[in-house]
Amino acid sequence: MTTKFGRPRGTRDFLPDEMRVRRVIIDTIRNAFEMHGFEEMDTPAIELWEVLAAKGGDEVERQIYRFQDKGERWLGLRFDLTVPLARVVANAPDLTKPFKRFNIAKVWRYEEPQSGRFREFVQADIDIVGAPRIEADMECVSTAVDALRALGLGDFEVRVNDRKILDGMVEGLGMEADGKAKVFRSLDRLDKVGEEGVAQELAAMGLPGEKVAEVLEFTNFRGREALDYVTQELASSKEAMKGVEELKSIEALSGAFGLGGTMRIDFSLVRGLDYYTGPVFEIKTKTAQIGSIGGGGRYDGLVERLGGPPTPATGISLGVERLYEVLMDRIRAEARRSGAVVFVASVNESAAEDAIKVSRELVGMGVPAEPDIMGRKLGRQLEYAEKKGIPYVLIVGPEEVKSGKFKLRKMAEKRETVTDLQGVPSLVR
Repeated sequence: MTTKFGRPRGTRDFLPDEMRVRRVIIDTIRNAFEMHGFEEMDTPAIELWEVLAAKGGDEVERQIYRFQDKGERWLGLRFDLTVPLARVVANAPDLTKPFKRFNIAKVWRYEEPQSGRFREFVQADIDIVGAPRIEADMECVSTAVDALRALGLGDFEVRVNDRKILDGMVEGLGMEADGKAKVFRSLDRLDKVGEEGVAQELAAMGLPGEKVAEVLEFTNFRGREALDYVTQELASSKEAMKGVEELKSIEALSGAFGLGGTMRIDFSLVRGLDYYTGPVFEIKTKTAQIGSIGGGGRYDGLVERLGGPPTPATGISLGVERLYEVLMDRIRAEARRSGAVVFVASVNESAAEDAIKVSRELVGMGVPAEPDIMGRKLGRQLEYAEKKGIPYVLIVGPEEVKSGKFKLRKMAEKRETVTDLQGVPSLVR
């Protein structure tokens, strides 16, 4: 019995119908990014281990696909598109600032696959490097929101918090820097394990019960009430007060950036990566139970950690896989099929070579076309075109070649039009 080979867990194959949907999503996002002045770049799928481990955190290090090459160098598959960008910037300090770039590419994380979460997935990432002001953060968020609106999504909310406020909150716990990072990673799991699960994790870190309750109470604050709470309870923390001012600036600028009514301050939002230093964002749909469809934040220290000069930076990513889950049914019904628009059928074997020539002429005119390459009878060729959903069939035989007149059959209506080749482009468009 022949062995069937599968694919690695957490990965997927996409057939043409599925790729049409994904192409619509990616092309729409790319167009929105370019409309806002972001330029495309790419980086290798593999990076040096020391680059990938640059302050992503212990949890991220566990998720990275890590391996040795034949020279016994430790490498890994990129787990996001931000760390490679920071490496590029660290090695190219003369880039014109602000450097606005986007990258739509695959990343890999070794985590438990579930709905909308895979081990190989595509991120659509935008970043602004070299701009310290809140306007840069807002430009990234508003661009991502415009991409979602262009995709027809309207039922989403942008949650916002600030790591400076979180730093101020954790200061009172008396924990070292490593312990602070662990608290953040635990809070980032609120949506997955709930308050009870987070409480158990915090207790396991050695926090007394009253401190655990204090932390969980903090995460329940939203909106203006959240800022009032911080101003009252963390007034002695300079970092927390800086965070409050940043969130107030975000509120004040939201209207100018077209984000009025879409943003909400939410202290339960943490973002688990260790490199965030300021405002953090997450975009969630209000109806689809699929988690976040986008997230990011400010990471002013990452370029410096990778050997570059002190460089402010901020960015946000959209999750293509989750957008695919949300949008696939609607887009599949609307997406224009790719492939041939005209199938060039030969009436018999003697006309096969002429059909190939005709097909190439149509392609030269800008008409997607394909000939029969199987030596099938005419009836089977028509069946193939119908099954593939090719809308037109051009029939080629010795008489058609001699006269220069061909029958163009519109498959959906079973209607034929006689035309020369020059008339085909206007008829099929």
